[in-house]
Amino acid sequence: MISDLGDPQPGRSLSLRRIAFAIVALYLLSFAQVSPAGASPMRLSALGAQSWLVFDVTNLQQHPSLARTFAHADVELFDEWAGAVVPIGTSGAVGLFLNRPTPSIGRLNDYTATTGSRAFRSLVSTPWLDGVASMRLGGSTDVGVALRAAYDRSHRGAAEASTSLRQALIGLSFGAGKSRGLDMTVRLDQVAFRDRDEGFSASETDGTGLGVEVRGRWQLQSGLYTIPWISWEQSKAGLAPESRTLTALQSGLGINARPNASTLVVAGLLLGVDEEEVIDATGVVRRHRVVQMPTTVGGIEVQSGSMSIRVGIRHCAGWVQRTAEGVTDESFSTHLVSHVGVGFRFGDVAVDGLLRKQILRDGPYLLTGDADEGGLFTNLSLTYFLFD
Repeated sequence: MISDLGDPQPGRSLSLRRIAFAIVALYLLSFAQVSPAGASPMRLSALGAQSWLVFDVTNLQQHPSLARTFAHADVELFDEWAGAVVPIGTSGAVGLFLNRPTPSIGRLNDYTATTGSRAFRSLVSTPWLDGVASMRLGGSTDVGVALRAAYDRSHRGAAEASTSLRQALIGLSFGAGKSRGLDMTVRLDQVAFRDRDEGFSASETDGTGLGVEVRGRWQLQSGLYTIPWISWEQSKAGLAPESRTLTALQSGLGINARPNASTLVVAGLLLGVDEEEVIDATGVVRRHRVVQMPTTVGGIEVQSGSMSIRVGIRHCAGWVQRTAEGVTDESFSTHLVSHVGVGFRFGDVAVDGLLRKQILRDGPYLLTGDADEGGLFTNLSLTYFLFD
């Protein structure tokens, strides 16, 4: 009789085969056409998740005046949004993004989930307009405008609820292609609420917002830039009879360096304060304040052929203060977040992904999967560049 000895450790054998297969696939991809490093939201996440530290397409969310500089098409394969910015001649560009999330929309949805009727709390605003345009004014000066809108509505019987957010961004960039430059943007917000049912009706209080962001760049020597940055915003939009004020101030100083043609290093320090204050109809104040102690951000990208390896860290320290019903709670915490990313460039097309760090323990599937399914990548970006 022939006995079947089997594999004494089948799970381990399968894991090793997956790892070997993935390594071979990455090795073969690295022999594709050599091209400059790409840029995408996934690349940004792998380098510390601070857009102001890098010069790439992710800057367009804060500075529409850079649209002409960073014309591209982008598809976020697992975040379910896409967009394109197309150059017009040599002096302008226009673009449209579909379903792209923004921090402002996220903060709006966080608030609507905590107040009002059941219908109002169920609202989740999503983007329906996100357009950008820029043009060169002359020399090295560009001007840009972006218009954004997000909306949601629920209507059942006599119950009706809706939220909307409209934003206009106006930006100027000076010194494109020069050793020194400045990017600055002013953002205007308009928020509207409606919560109505039999016996009551409520709308927004105030509903206005303003934001300003400024980033400088100063070339100290070839391949080395120092980057000062500051951002301030304030929004006053609550569901009556509540009043709500949201204020955020952040600043940072960083470097963007290329020691050689195939290596990029970014590093920075941040400070900031975020505060949300809600006053209800009886005058009771709820306040949530987060003081961002010096936060350290760093990342490195090394390119070999058309393949790039990226490693980034972000160390945060925060002092949190919560006030409710006259009682204040305070706490202090720190945490470290790290990411590993891989990018591939094929001519004008780039594929960027965040690696699942547990792959060496569990073994990956070939391409993708979420944090619990053993995928090689947790997320992917596909970008086509129109400006190289």
